[in-house]
Amino acid sequence: MQDTYRMKLFGTDGIRGDSSVFPFDDTTLEIIGRSVAETLCGKNDILIIRDTRESGKRIQKNLAKGIASVGKKSIFGGIMPTPSASLLVRSYKYSAAIVISASHNLYIDNGIKIFNSKGFKLADSVEAKIEKKIEKYLNLKITVSNKRIIVKEDSKFLRFYEDFIVRNFTGMNLKGRTIVIDCANGASYKSVPYVLKNLGAKVIALNVKPDGKNINLNCGALYPEVVAKIVKDSKSFCGFAFDGDADRLICIDENGMIRDGDYFLASMAVWLKSKKKLKNSTLVTTVMANIGLFQAMKRKKIQVISAKVGDRYVMEDMKKYKASLGGEQSGHFIFKDILTTGDGMLSAIMLLSALCDTNKTMSEFMNIIEKFPQVFVNRKVIKKVPIEKLPKSYKLIKYYEKSLNRSGGVLVRYSGTEKLLRVMVEGKDPRQIKIMAENIANSIEEEIEA
Repeated sequence: MQDTYRMKLFGTDGIRGDSSVFPFDDTTLEIIGRSVAETLCGKNDILIIRDTRESGKRIQKNLAKGIASVGKKSIFGGIMPTPSASLLVRSYKYSAAIVISASHNLYIDNGIKIFNSKGFKLADSVEAKIEKKIEKYLNLKITVSNKRIIVKEDSKFLRFYEDFIVRNFTGMNLKGRTIVIDCANGASYKSVPYVLKNLGAKVIALNVKPDGKNINLNCGALYPEVVAKIVKDSKSFCGFAFDGDADRLICIDENGMIRDGDYFLASMAVWLKSKKKLKNSTLVTTVMANIGLFQAMKRKKIQVISAKVGDRYVMEDMKKYKASLGGEQSGHFIFKDILTTGDGMLSAIMLLSALCDTNKTMSEFMNIIEKFPQVFVNRKVIKKVPIEKLPKSYKLIKYYEKSLNRSGGVLVRYSGTEKLLRVMVEGKDPRQIKIMAENIANSIEEEIEA
């Protein structure tokens, strides 16, 4: 553990990093548990759930030690999808829920995501309060607790969540439809097959044998081509790929074509509007959304709100604009009337419900948006210097934005969870935008390292 705490722990989705070093050392984890409990705990307990990473058991035990040090109790739900925390914390009236997961990262990493008693991810201001406490205790070099923690994970929580999803779709019958799923050897490896089979589908389940180290390993939402090939070869109805904690979904149509979040959001917004369930005729997405989505929604008279990247920012704007649907191109989708966070399994079932209702294939249903070409360039960086403080690169970005005018766009940002620069350029000419994206990334790299 470092001598003095000086770094910002919370990124765009909780705390995340290498599970073998700070802040995932035992002492810091105890301090985090204590700080969360002091900030969020009322009279009730804190729920802790995790994904399949081998480090999860150690992390939850040390968080529980910190929670116990302020006289609060931890309840352990075991391996469960992240979004289940949003449901369980409200249903069982817990003070908060902690999810131990690093989402789509490989097993060596882990993370801590926190939900408040109302099932929402924490606002920046609340995270800042927790960080302030963590900083104080780290600098005091305190030992939190010697209390022995007995971890007993209760399977009732997983069944409660699964049955909640099934109950919401009892009128839907997927009989005769074969669906390919890739659970990424992650948190959904039990729940997704269970729910789909209970709704009548024939399921081809991939990557449902976690061993603590194979989560997201060449599978899941980052590798949807695995599902795409099997869907096409088996002539299945469709396919779905989930990430390690199952809050993210990538769809594959019956032709094996991968459909990202823009296709999903556009088609579901139109369907929900036809059912008079798209509140205020508003869709909330992020600045990453394709121009084609905006054009499609304009034709359907649906207002689009662009939030910052990150599903919690999408939710903040959904509350602000009283919207019922929101999400990201990357595969996080929120159906606020059912759950207050992104849920990959719920999103898949909602889409299947729409396909059954319209009697369409996925390709027919999503044939509502014509996407502009987009180019993405990711580069590892040694530090995250604000883009506006890189004069050469900032000027180049502004020049490209002006040259693209309204037929494209440029988005440059740093990852909230990794030391990565992300550059996205969209426009009509694929060759032109690829050159632009590479030039921007090269320029920023040079200025940071100068």
